[in-house]
Order: sequence, then C-alpha cells, then structure tokens
Amino acid sequence: MVKAIEESKVAVVNISTYEKVKERINPFSGSGNDPFFEKYFDEFYEPRYETQSVKTSLGSGVIIDKRGYVLTNWHVVQQASTIRINTLDEKEYEATLIGADPKSDVAVLKIKSNDNFPQIKMGESDDLLIGETVIAIGNPFGLSHTVTTGVVRALHRSIKRGDQTFEDFIQTDASINPGNSGGPLLNIKGELIGINTAIYSEAQGIGFAIPINTAKRIVHDLLMYGEVRSPWLGIYVRDLNKKLAEYFGYKGKHGVVISDVFSGSPADKSGLKKGDIITKIDRQIIKSKQSFDTVLNSYTADNSISINVFRNGTVHEISLTAKEFPVQLVDKLCWDILGIEVINNSSAAAQQLGLYSQKGVVIQKIRKNGQAFKRGLQAGDIVLQINEKEIKSIEDFKKNIARCAQKENILLLVQRGPYGYYLTFEMMQ
Repeated sequence: MVKAIEESKVAVVNISTYEKVKERINPFSGSGNDPFFEKYFDEFYEPRYETQSVKTSLGSGVIIDKRGYVLTNWHVVQQASTIRINTLDEKEYEATLIGADPKSDVAVLKIKSNDNFPQIKMGESDDLLIGETVIAIGNPFGLSHTVTTGVVRALHRSIKRGDQTFEDFIQTDASINPGNSGGPLLNIKGELIGINTAIYSEAQGIGFAIPINTAKRIVHDLLMYGEVRSPWLGIYVRDLNKKLAEYFGYKGKHGVVISDVFSGSPADKSGLKKGDIITKIDRQIIKSKQSFDTVLNSYTADNSISINVFRNGTVHEISLTAKEFPVQLVDKLCWDILGIEVINNSSAAAQQLGLYSQKGVVIQKIRKNGQAFKRGLQAGDIVLQINEKEIKSIEDFKKNIARCAQKENILLLVQRGPYGYYLTFEMMQ
C-alpha cells in the first residue's frame, strides 16, 4: 500500500480558486462611520467600486494526462475566475477550465504549461467489490496530500442534494472532507477508481466517490467535443404503478414502463418495445423515471448500454448503442411536441413581419391545440433562448432542441414586440 501511495500522490494536486468581486468604495470610511455621512452618501455621491480577487474554494484534483489535464469536481471550480494548481513539488501553475458536466459533478482543467507531468494510473470501477480496500488522497482543510484509507461499503449509491439527485456513487468509510473534493480514490494497486466528492455534507464518517468509468466517458466527450453529448435511446418512459404492474404481470418492486419508441431509433433497432418494463441499466436498478433519467445521463452518445427488460413474464437483456438525437428529427419533434415551426430571423423577415429584433429564430407556424397554441404564442414571435442559451440561427435552435430531446421540460425565452416572456414546455408527453 505504501508503494502505491508513493507512486500515485505525485499526480495529486491542490486546487485553489479565486473569484472577482466588486466592493463599493466609501469615501467617508475614515469618518468613524458617522451616521450623518452614511445617511447622505447615496444621495450626493456617485457609487464607485473596486474589483478584488477573493479566494472562494479549496479542493483537490488528479493529473490524468502528462500534458497537464486535471480531473476534479465541478463544484470545486464552478465559481472561479482564476484557478491555481499546486503540485507535490510545491510548484504553482495557473489552469484553465476545459469543460464540465454539472449533472455528474465532473470538470476537466488544463495546467498552463508545456511541461510533462506525472499522471495517475487508470483503473476500473465496474469490477469493484464491497469490502475492497481503498485509499483517498486530497487536501482536507488545506492539509496538503493527506492520505486516508478505508473499504468499499456500498456501490451504486444515490445522493440527493437540493433538487438534484446524483446516482451510482461508490460509498466508502475513508474520511472525505471538503478539501478532498476532486481528489483520487485509489485501489490497493494505486490505480484511479473514483473521484472523491464532499457534496453530501450530512455524512459523518462516510465518503462518496464518482466511479472512474463514469468519469472516463465524460472526460472523453469534454476533450473531444468540448461538451458532453447527451445519449439518446429513442424511448419515452413512465413510472411503474401497481395497476400497470398487474396489467403486465410484473411482480417486481422497481422499474419504468416504455410508453413510446421512436421508429428507427437505437431502441427500435435493438428490439425494445412499448410496454417493456426496464428494471436495470447495466447493473444499476431503475427505481423510477427520475432514476432512469439520472442513470442514463451518466452515459454519453456512442456508449454501449445493457438494459434488462421484463416482457411477457420473462426478463430479457438487450444491448444497444446510444446515439445523439438526430438533428433531422428536430423539425418533427418541434411540430409534434412543441407545436411550432421556425425560420431564420433575417432582415427581410424582420421587415416583413415588423419585428423589433433580428436575433433568434422566428415562429412561422403554430399547430392548432399544440402546446404553443395553448400558451398563446403566435406566428411572428421570436425564440431568443433555449434553457438560457442564446439562439443565433436555425442551426443553434436545432442543436439546443436536440440536446433537450429527452428532458422533461424546456425553457424558452420568447419575444413579442418589445417584451420578452419565459415559457416552460413539456418535452415528454
């Protein structure tokens, strides 16, 4: 174990983040806080501010590539305007954020240097066993390269934080504190099997880690495409209730029912059918629609996925490869689900329709009794944003609709005349 730690800790880094904040300058700060000056300050003086760099976070990371790519948690760096990295040999570097996936709490950084760095040995998390010895290395409370050990207590744990649920965590009894977040969880060989996270503040004597196989899929997309490509199977699912379970003759406790299958989709080609009850994705039990969505989001497009389904009294294991939602299906999705047809917002269109703006895309047609129709949208309304992402063209619009194809809801910013309105639409009906 000592040898494994010595070989691995050279790839572990400390991460400090800084955020630029504006502080108001009070010209009467030397007046002893006289109430007279405080009272009339706002009335007589133009407010002035100065920007300061304030340390906001301290965490850990692990070098996964000799070129200086660092794997860490998203919550460690999400507020940062500046990221600094300290290596074991006490050298300090600035780093840039390459990409992140908030859904899985994973981020990838790049050290600003042409040096070669020691990198961690990659392991496998799919074959972990309960009771297996694990090692955590990190920066708890600013104490550099602290080592704790423990064993795997459970696999596929779910953690709820606010409105967000994180699935498929490794649970250990190795001590994990806020400064450990983003640091490595190692097996007895010193191989990386997880990324430690301290997002569950109520835990006492319990550590959680993101499985490295999940992180690998996300890192691949972030480095190759700059973003995580959402996996599309081509199915809609709904929660399983007692009545549905009885109808299908299913006696199990958990699962979701496939309510629809897209023709020509990966699910359709693999043989999945409407009415199939999904009980597992790979080895993870599917307890609800939310569980299904969260587990699926730990994969990316082009990943192979094994699904267990109950059909006609028998459990079948079906393998398929997830794809990106096809852009060519966006027009049909918009018409069938949202009830709109859009065109580019050009100067000619703006002049013809009397629009206030040439931004976004223009709704050209509304389907009667569709969602847009029921919400009062009209031809000539402009879609400016999708889920707070600015839309500049039809290509932008289609790309962002494709990303949201399997989400429950989508938020549009729509402009009519000089006014803008936020409207939420259901994507799964």
